[in-house]
Amino acid sequence: MGSVSPVGKLRNKITIQNTALSTDNYGGYSTGRTTYLTAFAQIKAKTGKQTFNEQSGEQISNPQDFEFTIRYRSGILTSMRILFGSRTFDIKSIEDDNEYNKYIKLVATENVGT
Repeated sequence: MGSVSPVGKLRNKITIQNTALSTDNYGGYSTGRTTYLTAFAQIKAKTGKQTFNEQSGEQISNPQDFEFTIRYRSGILTSMRILFGSRTFDIKSIEDDNEYNKYIKLVATENVGT
C-alpha cells in the first residue's frame, strides 16, 4: 500500500483567529475576534490530564493538548486561537521543524466548556 503525502494528511479545515480591540461608544474598549487565516491541518491528540479539587475530589478541568500541522504561514502568534468545528483551542507553542518554512506545528490546549 502506498504512503500518503504530507499534504494529503492535511484534511481538517481550521480557522486561526486573533484578538482585536476596538473602541466603543463610551470611550472604552471591547474585545472581539477576527479571522486571521483558514487552513487545512492534520490534528493529533498529544497529552491530557485531569485536575481535581483537593477537598471535594471533584474534577475541575480536563485539558488536553493537540498538535495541528499546517503548511507554513508567517505571522501566527501564541496569543491567537484555533477553531475546529465548534471547538476552540488556545495556541501554546509554534514550531517550524528544521526552519525549512514548509510546515509548522501548533501545539494548543482545548478550551473545554467555553
